[in-house]
Amino acid sequence: MEKNPAQIKKDLITASRILSREGLVHGFGHISARIPDTDLFILTPRVSLALVEEKDLLVLSLKGEVVEGKSPPPLEAPLHTAIFNQRAGIQAVTRIHARTANYFSVTDRKIEPVHNHGSFFTGGVPLFPKTDLISTRELAREVASALGERPAIVLRGNGQVTVGRSIPEAVIMALYLEEAADMLYGALQIGTPVILSAEECAWRKEETLPPVDLERAWNFYKGKAEKRIND
Repeated sequence: MEKNPAQIKKDLITASRILSREGLVHGFGHISARIPDTDLFILTPRVSLALVEEKDLLVLSLKGEVVEGKSPPPLEAPLHTAIFNQRAGIQAVTRIHARTANYFSVTDRKIEPVHNHGSFFTGGVPLFPKTDLISTRELAREVASALGERPAIVLRGNGQVTVGRSIPEAVIMALYLEEAADMLYGALQIGTPVILSAEECAWRKEETLPPVDLERAWNFYKGKAEKRIND
């Protein structure tokens, strides 16, 4: 788990590059992480995640007040405060715009798990039905409530939110969400998808994201993102 603000900032920049490299964000999107043992969190500003630098990062209070940084915060900053206030165990939040997952946000079909990496989304990914930007405290609380204890929520026609107990976990959940959407979308083109049961999800989830495999996935995507920059 990230412990100090300096390391958190480095990991947020890495996360920003990963989400950009994998096409889960383009000009829009943001990511945040708590500063442990404080009432503060670090948030990317209203800048493309492909371009944001450490010097641009903001520190906000859980009341939504900017306490450090001069860049403009995202319009949806209330979304991060609402989730952090509702779920003490959540350390990081991503706000992304993954294409395939967005297909499901504009239909009556939920994203449901059909393969191992989809096992985190047992029962289907909830859909927030309003199309508004989550720019008010009231809307943010509604999204946080709809998210509940799940790792992800889809916003109608407006992207997705994923959460995690660390920055790597929140990012990997974003990647797995799009992978789950893509697998289900592909299966629907061929025939009737076979959805994983709750029992299948439970044991497959245990296999899929133990600490060593989370680190393995994080390091892989980090390496890809860094290679893209170096190239």
